[in-house]
Amino acid sequence: MEGKALPHLQIAPGLRVPGAYGSLSRCAAWVVRVARWRIEVADPMPEKCVIVMYPHTSNWDFVFGLLTKWCVGLTVEGEGLSFAGKESLFKGPWAGFFRAVGGFPVNRGSASGFVDQMAARFASEPRMRFVVAPEGTRSYQPFVRSSFYYVALAADVPVVLGAFDFAGKRVVVNTFMTLSGDVAADLAAIADYYRTLGNQGDRREHAAPWSFRT
Repeated sequence: MEGKALPHLQIAPGLRVPGAYGSLSRCAAWVVRVARWRIEVADPMPEKCVIVMYPHTSNWDFVFGLLTKWCVGLTVEGEGLSFAGKESLFKGPWAGFFRAVGGFPVNRGSASGFVDQMAARFASEPRMRFVVAPEGTRSYQPFVRSSFYYVALAADVPVVLGAFDFAGKRVVVNTFMTLSGDVAADLAAIADYYRTLGNQGDRREHAAPWSFRT
């Protein structure tokens, strides 16, 4: 670790108020209350960041992710929450829906590569909060994908650690991390955070360990 900064985690000073951002926000907050869930999202949220939502083990993650976004006003028009998808998603009948909820297509076969594409997008946007599921699949695999990490480094933005805590019935997005560039130290710090949080996702057996494919 000599010569490298230690990974740094910081808890947000406050939380956004569910239901306080217009009619869609109020409707989403009502649904969340009926489901007996809690939404704990940082206020303020960094203008530019990579938001990691972990673990991704169920289709319910997308549902509660959208409810969270609407509930606390993180809309495309207002606060700019977005996610990347394969190009085919934006050519079919659901293309309009995916764009409306913050999605944008990426060319995985591009010579520039995903990390370079995302770094350029971060540089060109005045505000960008990019959400990613690090496993990239709902099925179990023995690693997480490294793209979120290298996008954050290339764009020089913090990583926001978010969790789907099905056991506690809450979505938690309130801890920021400045990456050190030491992959082993950073992943250990992330793993420690989620271990302390105690969340397991909807299907705990599908949660991936915090290591990159070797």
